[in-house]
Amino acid sequence: MMRSLYSAISGLKNHQVKMDVIGNNIANVNTPGYKRSRVSFATELSQTLKGASAPSPAQGGTNAMQVGLGVRIGSIDQIMTQGSSQSTGKATDMMLQGTGFFVLNNNGQQVYTRAGGFGQDSDGTLIDPATGAKVQGYSWGVDDTTPVVWGAASDIRFKLGDVLATDSFFPIPEEVTLDISNTTGLSATFVDSTNSADLIGAENLTIDGMTRVTGTPASGQFSFDPVTGDIQFASDIAPSAANPLTIHFVAPAGSGSNTTTVDITAGNNTAIVDYPPKPGTIVYNDASGTPIPYKLSTSATPGDLEYTVKSVGGKYQITFGTDGDTPPIATVATASISYDFTNKPHTLTDFSIDQSGVITGVYSNGVDSVTHKIAQIAVASFANDAGLQNVGGNFYTTTNNSGMATIGAAGEDGRASIVSNSIEMSNVDLSTEFTDMIVTQRGFQANSRVITVSDTLLEELINLKR
Repeated sequence: MMRSLYSAISGLKNHQVKMDVIGNNIANVNTPGYKRSRVSFATELSQTLKGASAPSPAQGGTNAMQVGLGVRIGSIDQIMTQGSSQSTGKATDMMLQGTGFFVLNNNGQQVYTRAGGFGQDSDGTLIDPATGAKVQGYSWGVDDTTPVVWGAASDIRFKLGDVLATDSFFPIPEEVTLDISNTTGLSATFVDSTNSADLIGAENLTIDGMTRVTGTPASGQFSFDPVTGDIQFASDIAPSAANPLTIHFVAPAGSGSNTTTVDITAGNNTAIVDYPPKPGTIVYNDASGTPIPYKLSTSATPGDLEYTVKSVGGKYQITFGTDGDTPPIATVATASISYDFTNKPHTLTDFSIDQSGVITGVYSNGVDSVTHKIAQIAVASFANDAGLQNVGGNFYTTTNNSGMATIGAAGEDGRASIVSNSIEMSNVDLSTEFTDMIVTQRGFQANSRVITVSDTLLEELINLKR
């Protein structure tokens, strides 16, 4: 009778643990990326009343007689099956389709999660908004071909308005030298004698050694009206050939001032440039000593007095057709070209994330748009993902039985692919949990009844004395 009491107590305790696990599953029914747990029972050590005997020629063998001493928790397993997809429409939300985990840096500790509801902080770093843990990945190089470093995942940082790396030198400043040859009417205003339109709408205009002010300038000062392109000085200014003033400014796009000049050589009718002509603009080539206008070709191969432009390794290749004469441009020893370009950098205006976790940005300068790979999300896989330790905050860490993380690109070497604009829902099935709850409740109830009946037997034993 005493054995039955303690066996029933073990049943009560362990059914309570199972109920705790069920309660936790139900509590996390709406937790993104949550993986349900399952309790398995195992028998406790049994008391042997009689050992087993082997058969003999005269008599058969007998089995052992044992009385069980209760139940214990065999295991609490994490069920790492795929959860359903929930569409959010948010660009930084991601869901893993398959086996794998996102990799995050949580205050110096590397953790893993299936919850991909990410956001960005004020620095543009991709983070888990609940904890500030930083999503890890690989940054792509300027050439857009391979990540900078595989195997050394780091923080991912980008934000709208970022300048395209190849455009970091924009805007390109120009300058005008003011000396005795162009000082007519200097005490009132100065207009660039070469091309008065150059300074109309000019940006960031400065003059070496002088201070820019609004209103009437005093000695050592100047004012500038970008509407008219006029610069006004104090009456004591007296530049000369020996002491000229240098005016720096950025000409506005489309002003005709944003030109570049590069050389092309004999036997090659192409030029490699850092920035492309403004779409549809005329490109001038002085192969014959006189600038010849070329227009943009409508086909892949330029015809007579036409050119094409294509992106090559982060730069741009301009290819010319013939110049209308014999010999064609390719036979000229050295020639220079010039063209109008947009004097503004391409800045990030939009981005998308593909199934490999590659973040591709769309960069625009107001005239044209280009795409560039920004970074790639790192994904980790484990030999035994059920062996990971849940540390709260939807995070897991490695254990002795999970195996080490294998980190790389999504969709490679068995790792999960990424679905953007979605998050993974909990894999808790309420119908299963409620059924398990009923079974657990009845198991608890039955064990409590064993205690009640055992108590009644003990009471009858005590009453034998009467």
